[in-house]
Amino acid sequence: MSVAYQGLAGAFSEAAAAALFPDQSLLARRTFADVFSALETAEVDAAVVPVENTHAGSVADVYDLLRTHRSARVVAEAVVRVRHCLLGVPGATLDGIGVARSHPQALAQVEEFLRAKGIQPEVAYDTAGAAMEVAAAGDRTVAAVAARRAAARYGLVVLAEGIETAQENFTRFFGLARDGDEAAVRRIAPGLLRGPAKTSLVYTTKNVPGALNRSIQPFATAGLQLAKIESRPSRAAPWDYVFYLDFEGDPAATPGREALALMATCCEWIQVLGTYPAATAVLEPD
Repeated sequence: MSVAYQGLAGAFSEAAAAALFPDQSLLARRTFADVFSALETAEVDAAVVPVENTHAGSVADVYDLLRTHRSARVVAEAVVRVRHCLLGVPGATLDGIGVARSHPQALAQVEEFLRAKGIQPEVAYDTAGAAMEVAAAGDRTVAAVAARRAAARYGLVVLAEGIETAQENFTRFFGLARDGDEAAVRRIAPGLLRGPAKTSLVYTTKNVPGALNRSIQPFATAGLQLAKIESRPSRAAPWDYVFYLDFEGDPAATPGREALALMATCCEWIQVLGTYPAATAVLEPD
């Protein structure tokens, strides 16, 4: 089975993909849009994408793509510990680094370290891609922020490690498959299927006072825990928003079914992105 992820070999997304779909063929794609396109056109059987980090917050592009690619379904989640390193070419020194390249999310996670060292952040498409570009350029003043595994892959040296601002730095990943593809679901690592049911959805409320409050009240009434709620521009009109919500439960079973039925009375529409086993442990990539 083939699994797409954003970035290059050595990226944290590759580690998450390997953990979610062990012993499968992992295919790198340059952008998140490329990952979703590969899944939608059946170029790959599954995909793995990051959705939020405990320090830098949500990956907005992924949430927007989840809403627009309706054939993609969330079938699993994984929480990965992210330990960033500053990687340079052989002969480089920490004091000699003036620029650090990486994905915007990674740069946000190491902002304090870079500022303290007087290092200028520079955006790249992904962490492993930044490491490859630094290795190819051979400039001793330019480094990459990436995983230790990227250093080994691209022949770089670790100038500093554990440089993330928050030591408890975790990224949550979604495993995706096409809606109804049970064969892909069966390839998920069994250890990641033991958690209780969790559901992710996106919706918009009716344009009436109190609609947002009434949209979440049914979960409290049903005794269902909300794990996340966040607003995003709908891109349909100025100042128009959609809401992403995660709750612990299954909309196909009581009491989740009843909660969503009540929720629908004050919403224009509700789109379930997927119901999947909640992550119960933090994965430690190599």
